[in-house]
Amino acid sequence: MITVDIKFMLYLKSSEDLRMGKKDVSEALKEGSTFADLLKELEQNFGSALAEEIYDPRTQSMQELVRATINGVLVHNLPEGTDTELHHGDAVIFFPLVMGG
Repeated sequence: MITVDIKFMLYLKSSEDLRMGKKDVSEALKEGSTFADLLKELEQNFGSALAEEIYDPRTQSMQELVRATINGVLVHNLPEGTDTELHHGDAVIFFPLVMGG
């Protein structure tokens, strides 16, 4: 088993406890689990409402206005994307897409 540390740095309608970094979460996953597996685990542990705020379960892709990093690297910039394998002690942060001008 591996443990992954997760922080939600965005406003979550479905979970007041997790929004805006109020609470860090650690998820235990099987060895060889991917970021996509983590998304499914979050859905199982926190419900579909939370999962749907972060990603689209039908397409297995992140919501348009949400980004995530694994150890400081944007998931969509990683060669395997959501199929990136996670390792013990990895830090995952979910945050809103920020735009401005």
